[in-house]
Amino acid sequence: MMPQDTANLTNGDKTRMHEAAGECARQRKIIHIDMDAFYASVEQRDNPELRGKPVAVGGSRERGVVAAASYEARKFGVRSAMPSITAKRQCPDLIFVKPRFDAYKAVSFQIREIFAEHTHLIEPLSLDEAYLDVTENLKGIATATEIAMAIRAKIRVETSLTASAGVSYNKFLAKLASDHRKPNGLFVITPTMGPAFVEVLPVGKFHGVGPATTAKMNKLRIETGLDLKAQSMAFLQQHFGKAGAFYYWIARRRRPSGPRQPRPQVGRRREHVFR
Repeated sequence: MMPQDTANLTNGDKTRMHEAAGECARQRKIIHIDMDAFYASVEQRDNPELRGKPVAVGGSRERGVVAAASYEARKFGVRSAMPSITAKRQCPDLIFVKPRFDAYKAVSFQIREIFAEHTHLIEPLSLDEAYLDVTENLKGIATATEIAMAIRAKIRVETSLTASAGVSYNKFLAKLASDHRKPNGLFVITPTMGPAFVEVLPVGKFHGVGPATTAKMNKLRIETGLDLKAQSMAFLQQHFGKAGAFYYWIARRRRPSGPRQPRPQVGRRREHVFR
């Protein structure tokens, strides 16, 4: 095959070619697993009377806060970190349940054991979600999608709970993918899909961009990933301070580089932090 003639390419074309070549060279297979409404789902599993009803895990008193909400409660706008009094106002039939962290930790341990059947490269984010690097996996399964399917199926069988999974070539896109088909879904963002997926994504869907930042970006006419990518580092730092660098890089489907502190050992297995 003859090499492509780059003499007539624009600077933009060359930049995209370099980015694509770099991604191919370092391409990995990353899965993000996220349990669906984890705390609330455990409560509904263990108490049949709660199934199909709006449930909030947390304190019901005036100063209480919702730690987790079932999908039935989310239909009324109830969300994690919402004051309990606000949640009750939005959903008068909301049932509050005190958290049982020992129960959640026990289920989390079961899930980690399932992850470990496929890879030793596990980066937990919390009790109910983790990244898995399955570029080389322990069972010799051909694709990351098949691994994600197997993990979700075994979680369902062993815990009676559902998990959503995102598959991609980096952590940032894998996490976006797991959100895309929640609950109980699986979505894959391939290298050819990645750029277009990010460009049309509303900025409020980017992890790390909260409601207040979304509103500020919208006022600056930054509404999509493409709008965000069009901004310079200097512009974003001027308006968002140190966070500007983070926003600059996520629009380019990468996280800002820098050292990462290793997480402490969890249970009997040392977990890994990988980029």
